Amino acid sequence: MNVSYKKDLHHNYLVIPKIENSDDEYYCVSMLQANSIVGIIKPEPRTIDNKVLYYYDITSKQSIDTIFVKSTINYEQLKKLFIGLSELVEQAYEYLLNENDLLLDPEHIYIELNKDRVNVGYLPGYNKDLGGQMVSLIEYLMNRVDYNDKEAVFYIYNLYAVCRNEGFTFNDLLLALSEKKSGPSMMIRKEKEIGTSIKKDCNQGDVFYPNNDDIPKDEYRPSKQIPVMMEKVLEESEIYYYPLKNYIYTGACSLGAIMVFLICLKTKILYNTMGNRIDYGKLVALLLILTIIIGYLLKIIWDKNNRLTKMISKEKYIDPREEYYPRPQKKTKSETIKREYEHPFPKEGLESTDKSDIEIESTVLLNADISTYKCCLEPEDKDCYELIPITEFPFVIGKVKSNVDYFLDKEVVSRYHVKISKEEEDYYITDLNSTNGTTLNNKPLSCYQRHKLYKDDKVSIAGIKYIFKS
Repeated sequence: MNVSYKKDLHHNYLVIPKIENSDDEYYCVSMLQANSIVGIIKPEPRTIDNKVLYYYDITSKQSIDTIFVKSTINYEQLKKLFIGLSELVEQAYEYLLNENDLLLDPEHIYIELNKDRVNVGYLPGYNKDLGGQMVSLIEYLMNRVDYNDKEAVFYIYNLYAVCRNEGFTFNDLLLALSEKKSGPSMMIRKEKEIGTSIKKDCNQGDVFYPNNDDIPKDEYRPSKQIPVMMEKVLEESEIYYYPLKNYIYTGACSLGAIMVFLICLKTKILYNTMGNRIDYGKLVALLLILTIIIGYLLKIIWDKNNRLTKMISKEKYIDPREEYYPRPQKKTKSETIKREYEHPFPKEGLESTDKSDIEIESTVLLNADISTYKCCLEPEDKDCYELIPITEFPFVIGKVKSNVDYFLDKEVVSRYHVKISKEEEDYYITDLNSTNGTTLNNKPLSCYQRHKLYKDDKVSIAGIKYIFKS
């Protein structure tokens, strides 16, 4: 699907070409234009160069792929997301729209931040199986779920178990999502519906039985075996290395020293005045001089400033079962008494503490050396704004303090404003559908389209001017 983004004075648009040979295209577009369906972003057809393009207004909306690029998704967020999607599908049924034309790709599922509401686009003729789209979405979220949130883990894995059922339909998923009416207990399905297929599809090694002693009796506990998907984690580490020319220079120095020694030996500079034997005093002096010269040259060649850096990616898979259900260890009587003595207050009192009140902020030195960072954004107005050190990638700048890499506390800055990424040795900048926009060398950027960054490029974040240093 060919997707692009456009920006005018007040709006940001997702642009998708019209799909040819769509039988119900006229009806669907007319129905969406005539009715305001909450949560469905209606296509606005525009003819440009004899081609029909659908414009979707995504102003003030953020894709879930952007929101969760730096954070995990918890139970409440999962619940709101899937309930919102199920309501959108139900509305599509009510208006006789083809539910397979909904765009459920993570890049095109938007959250209206002001109203905390799910929005998706409708593309007539897309006709991609809704159940398959939902399975792909669930697999995407399984790698971003907060594995410290037990309810979130059970919720997403139960949905995944439903999707693995033979003869799975979207109605089965809607039935599982009916948890919105009566809480987590509704996620416990009958064995006749999903138990048989899960047992058939899963080997003994794929199923995890939680230890009953680790789960409080009043908590939700799944009654069926849940297939476990290993969580894929991509780690990037930076390593230093010297270029090939350093090794060539070192070999040249060694070869030059050997040649000087052989020339001195052949011309009998190292011999005594009689010329019949080597003068060891001259030999030691020559070796000392050569050692000092070579040492000095090697110090210059192998200076730390001559090192280069590169990123190495490593993939590993984590079993989420090990984190949530560690093997219980028997506690001695003395340890139990000590624990009761150290925590005399009830558990509820401890859980009521707001984690946001314990947030620790790092201190940025205003006179820090730019060379200590991979790259940075240097403000033109150094009296009003601080240098932004870019220490990891992707690097997000915005106004959501808990979910961005750099918190820029200005009213004109959007919650998720701009992202800087790196691929191999190249840097890229992407505007994240910000309200007041981002410019690169005085040219406005279209949202969600990355542009290459070069050293000393001028970047303006909602009018705040910076110079990119790398």
